[in-house]
Amino acid sequence: MLPSLINLPALDNRRVKTSHEDVLVDQVIPGEILVIAFGFVSWETRPDFDFYGRLKKLEQASGRHINKILVRDSGNAWYHRKIAGLGEHPDETAAGLRVLIDAIRPSKVITIGQSMGAYAALMYGLLLEVQQVVAFGPLSFLDPQQALLYHERRWLSVMRDLAARPPASGYYDLQALGRARAGKLPDMHILFGTKPDKDGASESVNLDAMHAHRLAAAGNCTLYPFPYSGHTVVQHLIDTKRINATLAHIIMGLTLPEEAREVTPDWHGWIADNLRLGGTPDELVEILKQHGFSDASSRAAIANMQS
Repeated sequence: MLPSLINLPALDNRRVKTSHEDVLVDQVIPGEILVIAFGFVSWETRPDFDFYGRLKKLEQASGRHINKILVRDSGNAWYHRKIAGLGEHPDETAAGLRVLIDAIRPSKVITIGQSMGAYAALMYGLLLEVQQVVAFGPLSFLDPQQALLYHERRWLSVMRDLAARPPASGYYDLQALGRARAGKLPDMHILFGTKPDKDGASESVNLDAMHAHRLAAAGNCTLYPFPYSGHTVVQHLIDTKRINATLAHIIMGLTLPEEAREVTPDWHGWIADNLRLGGTPDELVEILKQHGFSDASSRAAIANMQS
């Protein structure tokens, strides 16, 4: 398998968009980092591959090649059933990915995904003992009983289907999987919105925040809360022009010019509220800087609110 992987041609946007496969491997350069990107759910059409374009931009910004494996779950089963070309259930799929990783011989392995893909990034990141996981808005469990206890009904039908027809292997609580992997945990980065969900019954609750804190309990986890985002935190970062800088910072440790930006109007209300509630300017500056705003623009926005 190794020679055929080494000689793979580079992917392009057309191939990624039109492929009928569940797994695509980009051009391989041994010794460079490998990112395994898992696609998110799509009920109306086959799920797309995710993060390919963003990773290409990161290559351009860093001047480094990124090995890429793109994976999607055509059955929308949270990567617990067949992934064509890899396996019929998670343990088999993990074994298939491990073969590819061994053939690529990367310097570092990172898994990434959003929503359904974020669950896969965490699950396979833990199973494969990768170095880093980047997960946007993940669930922390697929257990219908826990879902009912936490009022988590968003994907209850998927959870019930897995419980009724369990695959040969399954991982239905990522917090428990993390505890079982104690001492071998990847560097996990969980990005999530904290804006209340609008489901009519629980408008003051954000379920993604609950899942993020359950996952953080396993350890070795950095949380990135975004107060003006709901579940679709990647789209929020795209809309606020922060997605490229965020990926560059987490994956490559780079600071892009995009990070040194002015505080946007949607944060002015947040600053005013927190000043009123006793937050100090220095505390607020540090939070704003974590969200990509420059020190100078953060202090100027706070001073404007105080005047």
